[in-house]
Amino acid sequence: MEKQKKIVWVVSDGTGRTALQVIKAASYQFTGLDVDYRIVDNVTTKEQIFDLMEAVKQKSGMLVYTIVSKSNRRLLNRLAVENHILTVDLFGPLISTLQKFLEQVPVEVPGLSYKMNRDYFRMVEAVDFTIKHDDGRNIESVNRADIVLVGPSRVGKTPLAVYLGYMGWKAANIPVIQGHSLPDLLDQVPFKVFCLVIEPGLLQKRRIDRIQKLGDPEIAGYTDLKSISHEIEFCRVLSDDGKKWPLIDMSYRTVEDVAKDIIQLVSI
Repeated sequence: MEKQKKIVWVVSDGTGRTALQVIKAASYQFTGLDVDYRIVDNVTTKEQIFDLMEAVKQKSGMLVYTIVSKSNRRLLNRLAVENHILTVDLFGPLISTLQKFLEQVPVEVPGLSYKMNRDYFRMVEAVDFTIKHDDGRNIESVNRADIVLVGPSRVGKTPLAVYLGYMGWKAANIPVIQGHSLPDLLDQVPFKVFCLVIEPGLLQKRRIDRIQKLGDPEIAGYTDLKSISHEIEFCRVLSDDGKKWPLIDMSYRTVEDVAKDIIQLVSI
């Protein structure tokens, strides 16, 4: 007689991925398995739990669940005991122990781990994009950016772009060089472009420090205060020359402070 396949009901108020990964990891300790894993996700109401139990009673099997709501866990466990159904609560004991250890009440909001994973991968993708589009590189795909920063050398484009990347925003930065035109692609993203400026004296100091540490970049007038003033004025004209790019003054401001202002403008 053919052996009946075992059913494991994987129940979750989220996607069910966590519970499935755990049960599969444990099942590797057993050989010759023929298990039917049935995922029941987004179980958040008592009605869904009653419906689930009816299905389990008809098909039999074991219940493995990750449910953050204490009341829903208690209901599921009570119904399982009444119907002699074997269950494993993967979250309940851990959440209870953490509550005692941390002296904090859990929020009991389903799907938070999935959201955090999604946000993490979004951040990784954004940082990767930002690094690949630093200092005018890969200009052909700049229209995929969430934010484009333009401005003169040493104004602070790269650290600001990287910080925005860690905040989950794909940021590209392009140097503004007086007498050189900017890529036409920027006209396709007018509401994403921000023009960065800074006090000429402060920019001069940064450039002198740069030369002392890294050497002369061989740009005419690179540390000349008059040339720097012309560069800043060129940026101001560029920002207002029909493009209406927001002008961001970087003078004596932290990257975090500037990033906050830019994100607010992009989110409008």
